Amino acid sequence: MSLDRLPGSTGAAHPGEPAIAPDLPPPFLPPDEATRWLFALNRFGIRPGLERVNALLADLGHPEQGLPTLVVAGTNGKGSTTRVLAHLLQAAGHRVATYTSPHLLQVYERILIDDHALPGDVFADYVDRMRPLADRHGASWFEVLTAMSVAIARDAGVDFLCCEAGLGGRLDASNALPARAVLLTSVGLDHQAILGPTREAIAAEKLGLLKRGVPLFCGVDQELRPQVFEAAVRAGSPCHFLDEVARWDDEEDGSGHWRLSLRDRVMEGLPDPGAPVLRRNVALALLALAQLEGRAGEQLLPADPAAALRDLFLPGRFQLVLREPDWIFDTAHNPQALSEALATFAVRPCGGRRVVVFGAMYDKELTASVGRALRGCGGVLAAPVALPRARGRDELAAMFDGWGLRADGKADGLPGPGRYAVADDVPGALRRLAPALGPADAVLVTGSCFMVAEALHHLGYERLVETRQPRAAGPALAMWGRGNA
Repeated sequence: MSLDRLPGSTGAAHPGEPAIAPDLPPPFLPPDEATRWLFALNRFGIRPGLERVNALLADLGHPEQGLPTLVVAGTNGKGSTTRVLAHLLQAAGHRVATYTSPHLLQVYERILIDDHALPGDVFADYVDRMRPLADRHGASWFEVLTAMSVAIARDAGVDFLCCEAGLGGRLDASNALPARAVLLTSVGLDHQAILGPTREAIAAEKLGLLKRGVPLFCGVDQELRPQVFEAAVRAGSPCHFLDEVARWDDEEDGSGHWRLSLRDRVMEGLPDPGAPVLRRNVALALLALAQLEGRAGEQLLPADPAAALRDLFLPGRFQLVLREPDWIFDTAHNPQALSEALATFAVRPCGGRRVVVFGAMYDKELTASVGRALRGCGGVLAAPVALPRARGRDELAAMFDGWGLRADGKADGLPGPGRYAVADDVPGALRRLAPALGPADAVLVTGSCFMVAEALHHLGYERLVETRQPRAAGPALAMWGRGNA
């Protein structure tokens, strides 16, 4: 196999990110001319390889050199784990840059300095500086953004960069960075056309991030651990499996808090992040920092991790945004993540009815396990996302029919348990949903990060920071004709 090719690759570029183009509707519309130029690079698609990003970094004076970087890969959980790492490091007194993808409302929210998004005008200035370099090397939009983010981190004088890997690992732009540690959250079936058809093939691509002497902190399941361990030995990377060196359970006082036991310490009173899978991601981040500070002899964890995690902000990760009725947003978009989010929603306390607002991209392979989980969550109201690669009305209906959900023939109101309805678009779903909801009901918006983004936009949100604290649902729903249901 060619070193510059992925298992599923034909050698040609693969389609780029669905929501990156210069002429899409809000919230996907670029905010200024510089960002429109940057988004236009996405037309060249995904071209795996490190040559172009390395050339960009060289032209920028190698900002990655001397910048302690933690790289987080995984099918699911890598964005939340990256944010947890950055949050804990900042609480320990460090200045931290965070680089994640994709974004929800504003592209510059992918780059945070001490948990603050880069201002839009500053982002545009950096994009303008990158234009001649991008043209010189024929770089993709993601390669430009990655190199630019490293330069921003250097210029901000941060102590650490917490970086979420983009796609895979071996040939992802993040692999150009000299990581101090690599975290691997999970491996599932996603992006098979690019990364390979099996979990083993996908794992091999992600394990391409390993480097000699750089520790790996790994949350994969038992089935893949032999492959991970062999790859780590071959790479000379010390390997720490989360489930072998950590234990966590609920505290007995009924508070909802939990404790994490590592080999050398116990952390108690940890706040519930909202979903069981998020506990794993928090635990992996805590394990990595505990082990790294032991090796380096520096303080990487705050003195009171539980207190530090009480104001942890994980946008789009089973996030409660509106109350009474409760609206929860989760960016799950593949079978593993969707099954987990739907199962969590099904058992979450709810005094009224449950409904799932669902949208998905056509190139995501969603299995019958998602349908089984949906049938246990009340009714489903689906809608096409306003992107060319979204599943349309007929495609959504055919998918639900194949999963055994029954079409709801009513023109309004909430679909009943085990039933579905498909609106023309996201605003149409909100017009149907808002008047029918009572304060005890609960809504889960999921299926795609782009469904989450569009729903947030139509509910009146312009920036992620506005979702940090849950708001009363009434004002947001009033614009969609909420009555007194």
